[in-house]
Amino acid sequence: MASLLDTLLTRREAFRVGASLVSAYWFLPLLEPTNVRAQSKVNPRGSARFVIFVMLEGGQSHVDSWDLKEGKWTPPNFDIREIAPGVKWPMALFPQLARQRERYSLIRSMEAWDSVHFRAQYYVQSGHMMNPALQKELPPIGTVVAYESAARRQSTDTLPGYVAVNVTQSQAGLLGSGFLPATYTPFHIDTTSGIGAIAVDEEGRKKLLRRWELLKKVDERLRNDPSLQAKAYRDYHNHYEGAVSMMSDQRASQVFQIETADHERYGKSQVGDGCILARNLVEADAGTQFVLVSHRDWDHHTRIYNENNHYKLCKELDTALSSLLDDLSTRRRADGRTLLDETMVVCFGEFGRTPGELSAASGRDHYQYALTGLFAGGGVQGGRVIGKTDDLGAKVIAPDWNAKRSVYMEDVTTTIYSALGIDWSKTIEGAPSGRAFHYIEPFASKQMIRNQEISNLFA
Repeated sequence: MASLLDTLLTRREAFRVGASLVSAYWFLPLLEPTNVRAQSKVNPRGSARFVIFVMLEGGQSHVDSWDLKEGKWTPPNFDIREIAPGVKWPMALFPQLARQRERYSLIRSMEAWDSVHFRAQYYVQSGHMMNPALQKELPPIGTVVAYESAARRQSTDTLPGYVAVNVTQSQAGLLGSGFLPATYTPFHIDTTSGIGAIAVDEEGRKKLLRRWELLKKVDERLRNDPSLQAKAYRDYHNHYEGAVSMMSDQRASQVFQIETADHERYGKSQVGDGCILARNLVEADAGTQFVLVSHRDWDHHTRIYNENNHYKLCKELDTALSSLLDDLSTRRRADGRTLLDETMVVCFGEFGRTPGELSAASGRDHYQYALTGLFAGGGVQGGRVIGKTDDLGAKVIAPDWNAKRSVYMEDVTTTIYSALGIDWSKTIEGAPSGRAFHYIEPFASKQMIRNQEISNLFA
């Protein structure tokens, strides 16, 4: 059972309890730890330099994947085996990840706040519950990372701090930079439309720079106008400068290039291509700290066991993710550290799917009360399984981490910030609404939680 210090109250619950128990001596101490915690100094772990977040857009069926629950609905060709004590695994779906289980850990005690795609996807990208009044104001996690990393950028860092791949078709879309400067807007790549315009050759680079110099001469007055009226133009100019800086860097043609051999090895899929680019960005170490890769179409309301649905996506993810872990584990820096040593890899969807029997349409619907996340690298200890759900996968029955409750996106965000050395207790004043922006929101819409780093993931 969750303690009051781990899972606190909504505003409405607090007023109701406070009114009815105004004379109760224990109510004041209930609030005290929250205030103390909010004011106390935190100690970010700083075990990673990069984060690759693979978002399973639509919501992976946890009970048919990484928290397998076997029943009469389970197809016999899943080839279920026990790959560790108490860990059943669908070998036919994730054979390569099964062989790499010492490189990653699973959290099976996760929950989401929402089961509607738009709001839940917004929640995963931003680490905040979707509030219509603040929807355009709040920056996503990747933007906060880019903002925090700006002071550490070197003169040779020409690539954007936050890069997203194949995200624009999600129901939430790709979140912009919110109220933070446009400099930290995610740079988006759609691998289906080709990336040749970014990966220019030497001749194309010379032509680009020649045209850029000509353009600057034509509109020089606007570029140097300090007036408030010209601010929008200066913002556009900053975007252009960033783009030209990136495209004039010879490394860009290598980073944003997908070699045929890699395309084959990563599974010839969109998520595979996204993971290749993520690997390239980490290896280049040219300014990008956060990469968001979307894997689409996990929303299987009908015929989930059709070959083109769950089977196909599991195969794509197994090949792409295992190839990514392989490359990050075997490629080293000059000091001997592997890329996986300094890169946290996170993978899950916006929620799980309904457990037990399939629906009348032979599918699984949205389900927020249980899902599973995969975590690797950046100090994460592999081979662990944290948390447990009941026999159907319907309810978290054993959180098995430092808080006595389920893991929420706020905790994942805290862990990401901590791994990157970011003080997650920070707030920023001056947002358009007049409301301070909390890196981690202490008052979620449904419940107040004392967010924590998931320290059980680390050695």
